[in-house]
Amino acid sequence: MITKIKTKAKSMSGFKKFIAIVLVLALLTSITAFANENTGYNVEIYDGETKITIYTNATSAAEVIKESGLSVTALDEVDLSGFEVGEDSKISIKRSNFVGISDAQGTVYFTFDGTVAQAIASANITIGENDIINHGTAETVSDGMIISVARAFPVDVKAYGKTIELEMAAGTVADALEKAGVTLSENDVISHDLAETVSSGMVIFVDEVVYSEKTVTKEIPFEEVTKKSDSYAVGTTKITTKGVPGEKEITYKQKFVNGVLIDSVVIDEKVVKEPVNQVKTIGTKKVTVKAKGEPISTMGTVELDSNGIPVNYTKVISGSSTAYYGGGTTASGRPAKVGHVAVDPNVIPYGTKLYIVATDGTVYGYAIAADTGGFVHNGTNTVVDVYLDTYDECVQWGRRNVNIYVLG
Repeated sequence: MITKIKTKAKSMSGFKKFIAIVLVLALLTSITAFANENTGYNVEIYDGETKITIYTNATSAAEVIKESGLSVTALDEVDLSGFEVGEDSKISIKRSNFVGISDAQGTVYFTFDGTVAQAIASANITIGENDIINHGTAETVSDGMIISVARAFPVDVKAYGKTIELEMAAGTVADALEKAGVTLSENDVISHDLAETVSSGMVIFVDEVVYSEKTVTKEIPFEEVTKKSDSYAVGTTKITTKGVPGEKEITYKQKFVNGVLIDSVVIDEKVVKEPVNQVKTIGTKKVTVKAKGEPISTMGTVELDSNGIPVNYTKVISGSSTAYYGGGTTASGRPAKVGHVAVDPNVIPYGTKLYIVATDGTVYGYAIAADTGGFVHNGTNTVVDVYLDTYDECVQWGRRNVNIYVLG
């Protein structure tokens, strides 16, 4: 050893290494001597709530912990403030908590000391506004704790025709309605049981259903009855009894959903006024009127029998007549002149060819239905207004009964 020193005497760095080696050897000799003289000491080890006491000759805290059979990790905190080698002393071990955070994506495990909120933040897990955590965020985590995060999912409430979109992580249909601000009434119908647990994509329908009764009056149409009578000439058709509609009351039960009528059912019906049938009388009496004089109208010729009555006709319409004058154009577009007469076009259509003879024998003669008579609107028994050239002729005609022969 001395030889090595002489060999490197010229090197200052070699000398320094020599001094360091001498010091280390001296220190080891000192520790060994101390250990040989030590008679041992007691160390209390606190591991959480567990206490272990050992008698040891260890020269370091690490040896003491190893002799105790305990193991520590880099995440555990070892408090050596109360430990002294060779003296009765203590060591405290604070274990890190092993926790898990679980959501729909799985579970993340790690060791952590702090609050639930801090653990979630440490794990870089985002909590939505409507997510639910099974522990309070201010709660301190404990070993083995599983922090569960229930993720919110969509739930729609369609109430009274409007859609309310919600996000819920748990709860019942009743909870969803409360969150949507929907208060049920006795007339409401709901699509799900209130106690049913909500699920992702659930659509809850709430409708207001109201029933009411409504009574309306409706017309009962009259029927037309045809009768024959020898009081009127053959071919004469006359409404002898005017039809009158009846009335009935109908009561409906109506169903409204959210204010909209969707169903109406008849629950009662009663007649409050019976209809009066309209009677149409067809004449069967053969009437012979002997025509006198020449026809006033010279528009056309008609084959007549010996009494001056047309040989061929389809029917006879009998009734009162008046006369008018003044020129101009008729309702059908034809000029107003002798031979163009005014009728009720619903009874005698425009363009119908006629032959008119008064019951006193006066002959108006051949005519065409061309105008609408004023009598149509005043309810008289008039069946025709004949056209004449002058006022005096109209006065002379006055009002007289006629037979109108409808030509085939």
